[in-house]
Amino acid sequence: MLLAVGVAALLWLYAGDFLAGLLLHRVALLDARWETIILQSRAPGWQPFWAGVTQLGGPDFLPWLLALMAAACFATWRFFDGFLLVAGTAILAVLVQLIKVTTARARPPAAEMLSPAFPSGHVSLSVVIYGLLALYLLATLRHRGLRLALVTVLAVLVAAISWSRLTLGVHWPSDVLGAWLLSGLWLVLLWGVWRTYHSRHPHYGLTGARQTWSRVALGLLGVVGLAVMGYVLSF
Repeated sequence: MLLAVGVAALLWLYAGDFLAGLLLHRVALLDARWETIILQSRAPGWQPFWAGVTQLGGPDFLPWLLALMAAACFATWRFFDGFLLVAGTAILAVLVQLIKVTTARARPPAAEMLSPAFPSGHVSLSVVIYGLLALYLLATLRHRGLRLALVTVLAVLVAAISWSRLTLGVHWPSDVLGAWLLSGLWLVLLWGVWRTYHSRHPHYGLTGARQTWSRVALGLLGVVGLAVMGYVLSF
């Protein structure tokens, strides 16, 4: 009986390994096909633009944006929101690096980078950071049209960052799709934690000196944010 169970387990493992190999081979073929189509159809004149867009999802800009968002949360006495933003992003960043090291997937031939490709770090962190920014704006802004406009801009920006990683030839399509899946699930989890907390601890509007200080701080943070964006895009 034990021998039969052992043989069945070995066959199951071999079958799983064989099917996984077939799936990965199929994904690699599709990646190569779509990467070729994307690179052949790109317009050289647009490459500097996409290089600028990709900076908005990279390590030269996102840490600054994260710090400004956390500071804005603290300035409006939303301390849990700031903690959730920083902790959630940091955990995702570590998770992405662990997956990269584990998979050790090579970059496309056009890429000059040597770091592992899967999943895309730019896309993963952009989805979560800009996604949390969109959620916070939906929760705090009163004007429906302004909320819709800002969330639409953020969604388009994340989509543009995702496309920039492909048209610049630094990621396979499945790297971007995997990043969307991973960070999308993580964003839903963070959103659930955020909703649960605020359903039990509702945030009341600021009044008096706190409201004045909060508005001044947010104005200063907005100026700093524009300065940082201009600095990053100038390179």
